[in-house]
Amino acid sequence: MLRKIIIVVLFLCAISVVVEAKSKKNVKKGEVTFRSLLDEMINRDALTRYPDPYYTFKQFSSYDRRSNVINDSTWFANSDCDQFIRVENNEGREESVLMDMQGAGSIVRFWITGNNHGAGTLRIYLDGNTKPIIEAKLIDFVSKNEVGAPLSSSVSPQTNYMRRGHNLYLPIPFAESCKVTYEMRSVNKDETLYYCINAREYAKGTRVESFSDKSIEQNKVLIQEVNKVLSSNGTSVADGKIFNLPLAIGKETSIKLDQEGRAISSLSVKIEGVNLKRALRDIIVKCTFDGVQTVWCPIGDFFGTGYELHASETYYTKVKEDGSMTVYWLMPYRENCSISFENIGNVPYQLSGNVTTKPYSWTQNSMYFNASWKQFTALSTGENKARIGYGGCFDMNFVTLNGKGVYVGDVITLFNTSLGGHWKSWWGEGDEKVYLDGETFPSIIGTGTEDYYGYAWCEYAPFNHPYLSQPIGGGNFKFDMTVNMRYRGLDAMPFAQSLKFDMEMWHWTKTRLNFAPTTFYYMVPGGKDNSIADYEGAKAKLAFDRFDILKAEAEDGKLEGENMRIIGVDKNTYGFYDNSVSGGVAMMWRNGELGETRTFEFDADAHSRMTQIALGSSVANGIYEIELNGRKILTWDSNLNNTLPQIFELDAVNLKRTNSLIVKLLSKKNDAGNCDLIIDYSLIKRNQ
Repeated sequence: MLRKIIIVVLFLCAISVVVEAKSKKNVKKGEVTFRSLLDEMINRDALTRYPDPYYTFKQFSSYDRRSNVINDSTWFANSDCDQFIRVENNEGREESVLMDMQGAGSIVRFWITGNNHGAGTLRIYLDGNTKPIIEAKLIDFVSKNEVGAPLSSSVSPQTNYMRRGHNLYLPIPFAESCKVTYEMRSVNKDETLYYCINAREYAKGTRVESFSDKSIEQNKVLIQEVNKVLSSNGTSVADGKIFNLPLAIGKETSIKLDQEGRAISSLSVKIEGVNLKRALRDIIVKCTFDGVQTVWCPIGDFFGTGYELHASETYYTKVKEDGSMTVYWLMPYRENCSISFENIGNVPYQLSGNVTTKPYSWTQNSMYFNASWKQFTALSTGENKARIGYGGCFDMNFVTLNGKGVYVGDVITLFNTSLGGHWKSWWGEGDEKVYLDGETFPSIIGTGTEDYYGYAWCEYAPFNHPYLSQPIGGGNFKFDMTVNMRYRGLDAMPFAQSLKFDMEMWHWTKTRLNFAPTTFYYMVPGGKDNSIADYEGAKAKLAFDRFDILKAEAEDGKLEGENMRIIGVDKNTYGFYDNSVSGGVAMMWRNGELGETRTFEFDADAHSRMTQIALGSSVANGIYEIELNGRKILTWDSNLNNTLPQIFELDAVNLKRTNSLIVKLLSKKNDAGNCDLIIDYSLIKRNQ
């Protein structure tokens, strides 16, 4: 087995050497070419060094232009499609301009999705030429490009092709200018297009060789090798330092590395203990380089798995079903470093694994690796939203950085508490907003959280890609966990003075959730961030159920139906989302069968009583009996009134600390129809 591993390692190393040699052939020093950019994609060393030549990160997207005034009533406007720079008439063609950039640069990432999207014609014009260098069907160019996967691909593979996010990571450099246009199919004007193009704008005077119609053909072998390396991590596990560390309650243990001129190239860890889910938050990873601590993060979030093990693989991380976790970030240091593990939990753990290093030449452009984490615990999402964004959207700060550096990725771990059954349970309409070098308005605005993470339409299916991953997406449409990752290569974001990364919290429904972002960045020595050691967030109760976050009790005397606990079978129990009910959402028992019951539970002051209940039905054809704490309080014929809600005054029913509401379907008026009961709200009053 060891021999096989060594052979694989040597093979991958050989690939890297061959690719680097091929890519550097005939490239002048300091010149940016198609080949040099491909080489940079698999050169982990390049990401650790402040860019030279320097480039400014640019983003061109279809974000809602009504968001162009900060803190205006339309700052959170959400119609993020079909927004273009302008529309041109070129030789009789109506072409919408997606990107128009002057100066030397390169496209480094292209993402699209939409309704009936991408069947029209994409054209890319370079260096002022009126003849496009690229003319192709948009969706095919992005996700079915001849360069192959993963440079050209779509996610998730388990999702209908037209519901995916389509991603192209093929670099398209240009010496003087670049204009990207899209001509919709004339027979299909109902098309909508969401797009995001990432580009580099190089410093004035940078020599760039423009992409040509021969670039792909002339570099076929190199492109194949890049795809191989990206798909296989392209890293060596040789030269490892194996460790086996006991981790006592409240203690910290460290691995010391004091050989000069090295960089960590991989870190692998496996945890043993009685509660591995809790361990993924209880164990804090800290990294200190040359006496400066730059990493503080719960171990599960650091490796991209949250607080449950979910197998995934990217260019920078790998989590296996056997519990082993590996990161491949290159982390250089001049003289020494230490990797520490702190146990903030209540039980001991055992850690095993290895850390590998490689030679590294520290220069004035070298940077330290950083990772920060925080959790927005029991975060209130505001009121129910309208498309324009009214209803209490707000910006969450992932991180703010001061100094010089490069932002290289992030992971979010969240638990959504919304009842399923409707797209309004979706939490991620929010756009990223990135302010570079003191900007007062963000130069980078996106089109939605799932779009930022490379997929689309809040799809929950898991997927893996070298730069993108969703190992679990259960929380996208109902109460569950979601983990999203986006790592960066050519689309890394450099900053000369500062970077502020915000993400909108744009959840359709009034609820609460836990939301934990992890951010990764390299900084020149002396750089600062606004991160703190968020022990409170790491120690917070882990959410596996809605009521690990929510409280099943009245607020200001009103108990919302959706905030009751579902006891036992929850089949066909969903959220009902409609403006006709209190707060825009209610509890729905759908497709009830004759004789079936549903039991709901809530907490209350033992010196209070229920005085009113509001019920409705989207299909009026059932008779229901309702009991509260074993006492029948109502028999309701839903066929008599189909409005929402119908309010019933109740005889005083004294409540207990924990209360049980049981609903039984006594009869159906129409055997062919559905029986859909909606519990909107109840009023609770304290006894005098």
